[in-house]
Amino acid sequence: MKSDEMRHTSQREQEGRQRTPDAFDLLMQVVNASPVVCFRWAAGDGRPVIFVSDNVAQWGYRASNLVTGNPPFGELLHPDDRARVASEIASHESSGATSYNLEYRLLTAQGQVIWVVDRTRVVRDSEGRPIAFDGVLTDISERKQQQQVLSDALNQQKQLNKRLEEANNQLMQSEKMASIGQLAAGVAHELNNPIGFVHSNLGTLDGYIRDLLAIIDGYEQILVKPGECSPHEDEIRQLKELHDFAFLKDDIYNLLNESRDGLGRVRKIVLDLKNFSRVGEQEWQEADLHEGLDSTLNIVWNELKYKAKVIKEYGDIPKIHCLISQLNQVFMNLLVNAGHAIETQGTITIRSFRQDDDKVCIEVSDTGQGIAPEHMNRIFEPFFTTKPVGKGTGLGLSLSYGIVRRHKGRLEVESVVGQGTTFRVVLPINPTPPTETQDSETSS
Repeated sequence: MKSDEMRHTSQREQEGRQRTPDAFDLLMQVVNASPVVCFRWAAGDGRPVIFVSDNVAQWGYRASNLVTGNPPFGELLHPDDRARVASEIASHESSGATSYNLEYRLLTAQGQVIWVVDRTRVVRDSEGRPIAFDGVLTDISERKQQQQVLSDALNQQKQLNKRLEEANNQLMQSEKMASIGQLAAGVAHELNNPIGFVHSNLGTLDGYIRDLLAIIDGYEQILVKPGECSPHEDEIRQLKELHDFAFLKDDIYNLLNESRDGLGRVRKIVLDLKNFSRVGEQEWQEADLHEGLDSTLNIVWNELKYKAKVIKEYGDIPKIHCLISQLNQVFMNLLVNAGHAIETQGTITIRSFRQDDDKVCIEVSDTGQGIAPEHMNRIFEPFFTTKPVGKGTGLGLSLSYGIVRRHKGRLEVESVVGQGTTFRVVLPINPTPPTETQDSETSS
C-alpha cells in the first residue's frame, strides 16, 4: 500500500515537471504576442540584462544579443535622456523604493526615436539591498505625439492670445497718442488767435506809449522853459519824483520787450505742438529729423529741465522719407525714459549722424542708472517695465520698436549699470513704405 502511494506521488511529480515547461512556454507566447517588452536587469555595475522577452524584436533587436550586452541596454536610451534616467534610477534605488515608473526615449535598431513608459519592481534581499530590477516597457509614442500636438496647439493659442492682447493694447496706445495729438493741434490752433491779437496789441501799445511819452516831454518843455518861472514847476517835479517817472520811462520799454520775447516763446511752443502732433500728416513724406527732435524736446522739456542738462550734437543728415509724427513719438519716449533714468542731476546727449550712404542715426544717451543685464533682452516686450507701479505702462519702448521696424530701421540699446544708457535709432533715408498687411503684422 505504501509503495503504491509512493508510486502515485512520483507520478504526480513527474507530471508536474512536464506541465511546468508547457505553462512557461505558454506564458512566453502570451508575452511575446503583446506589445509589452519584459526584462530583468541585475543590480551592480552596468546593470547587465539577465532576461528580455523576444518581442523586443519589434524595435529591431534580438533578445539573445541584448543578454550578451550587444549592444548594452544603456545605449538604447536616447543620449539626451541617459543622465536623467540614471539619476532617477539611482535615487529610487537608494531610497528603498520597491517600484518606480519612468518615461524616456529609446532608439530602435533603425535609429527611430520612440517613447516608452518603464514600470519596474525592485527586488531586494533581506537587508534591503537591490538584487534585480524586473520591469515592462510599453511604447507610448502615439500618446506622446498626441500630447505634443495638444501642447503645440495650446502654445499656439497662447501666442495668438498674447499677440491679440499686444495688438489691442498697442492700438489703444496709438489711439491715445492720436487723441493727444489732436488735442495738442486743437490747443495750438485755439491759442494762435489770442496770441495773434496780443502780439498785435503789444505793437500798438508800444506806439501809444511812445506817443504818450512824447506828449509828456512836450508838456515838460512848455511848462519849464529856460529863464521862465512856472507856478507849477515844483508840483510837476514832486509828482515825477513820487511816481519815479525816470525809472518808469526806461523800464516800460524793457517790459514791452520782455512781453514780446515771452509771447515769441509761447508762439514757438504752439508751433512745436503743431509740429509734434502733425495730426493731418499720416502720409509718408520728406521730413527734417532735427526739427522733429527740437519740437519734441520742447514738449517734454518740463520733464527734463530740473535734473538734466541737454546737449545737442547734431550732424549733417539729410531729410528722410518717413511718418514724422510717429518718429516724434519715438523721440518723446526715449527722452522721457532718459529723464526718468536720472535720479538727481545728469546729462542727456542727443546725437545725429549719417551711417553709410543710405542710413541716418539718432542717439539719445543719458548718464542715469543704466539697465541691468538680466533686463536687456526684455526691454522691448510689451508691458515690461522696471519703473515703479504707476510710473510706467511698459508700452513706450514696445511701440517705439514697432514704429522703427515699420520704417525698416533698427532700435538698438547699450547700457552699463551705474553709468548710463544709449538708445540708437537707425533709419533708412528712403525706405519702402509698408503695405497695410505689413503694417498689421508689424503692430501685432
